[in-house]
Amino acid sequence: MPDIERFYSDLISTRVLTLIFRIMKKILFTLAVIFSVMTGTRVDAQSDFGIGVKAGINISDQFTSGSGEFVNINGLMRFNGGAYFNYFFLDKLAVQPELLISGKGSDWDDPLVDVADLLTYIDLPVLLRYQVIDMLNIHAGPQAGLLISAKQKDNDSGETVNINDYYKKPDLGLVVGIEANLPARINLTVRYVTGLISVTTEDEYIDPWKNNFFQFSVGYRFIGR
Repeated sequence: MPDIERFYSDLISTRVLTLIFRIMKKILFTLAVIFSVMTGTRVDAQSDFGIGVKAGINISDQFTSGSGEFVNINGLMRFNGGAYFNYFFLDKLAVQPELLISGKGSDWDDPLVDVADLLTYIDLPVLLRYQVIDMLNIHAGPQAGLLISAKQKDNDSGETVNINDYYKKPDLGLVVGIEANLPARINLTVRYVTGLISVTTEDEYIDPWKNNFFQFSVGYRFIGR
């Protein structure tokens, strides 16, 4: 079962994330204005542009193409949050890049240890979005990630150590999701993200492990759909 305590420990960074939201909102809105000037498109709530923020939880684990012998993997509940920008180049089709802080990793044990690998990434998904109806869209696309923190918590002693040497910096995944676009500018999003590349080094892990998680988030649209 996901560890609720770890989830709440992620929320300690809420103030930092709020500041990041504000900065990303300004950056994305500036990009939208620049693009609109170049294309002659008006940037407002009725335009083809959209800007918003989002936050929620990841239910994360890891998988391997190796044997994974004697390793038991359990899920972790981690935090995600960030901002997005979209542009509808057709009535129902849009491209939507996002910038997210995303917690990943897994709770795992073998005959010798019982630990949790707590990973934090900056993720950049670039999604193709199809607006099925006004209040519902589906989307998919690649997601690049950059590891910014890797820690391991001993589930018996509670001790946490740095394990940056155990993990590679880049991550690459494939995103598929569905989103409800509700009144009052609220979005509800459910996604599945599967890893395409190994994120572990051979310093500690013999088998190549990939990230894998479900993502649930609530978003707020400043402008657009």
